[in-house]
Amino acid sequence: MQIKSFDDLKTVGLEQDSPQLLLLVLLRAEPEDDTAPPEGTEVIEGRGHLVPVMATDRELTADLRLDVLVEEADKVGQPWDLIMVSSLSAQDGRLPTSDEAEPYLKQMAEAVENGADLSGYAVFDRAGSPVRLAPH
Repeated sequence: MQIKSFDDLKTVGLEQDSPQLLLLVLLRAEPEDDTAPPEGTEVIEGRGHLVPVMATDRELTADLRLDVLVEEADKVGQPWDLIMVSSLSAQDGRLPTSDEAEPYLKQMAEAVENGADLSGYAVFDRAGSPVRLAPH
């Protein structure tokens, strides 16, 4: 199945044999220099870099909704543009704890900070549409 939305990702995850813990890193897109993006465009449509602003984990359940995640993240007060997603599978029927997920979340954030290849992660905009990141 081709992932065309956050909901598609959720569907694929729920179809897995073992429960999934989603790893979520919120990213802010910043222009390449200190100038504002051209009128009528968004930073994520042009060249720039990504900055991780928050990382968390959530159990993947049928009632998990992106709009609720967006609302919760906005309450933190840090502006963000994209959400990068990965997952961890349950081992012996037990989902990893948040403490066990922490090194993986840190690895994801460091990959962004270091300009590493992010093609192994799913990236979505705030509306749940997939975003393709191109290295520059």
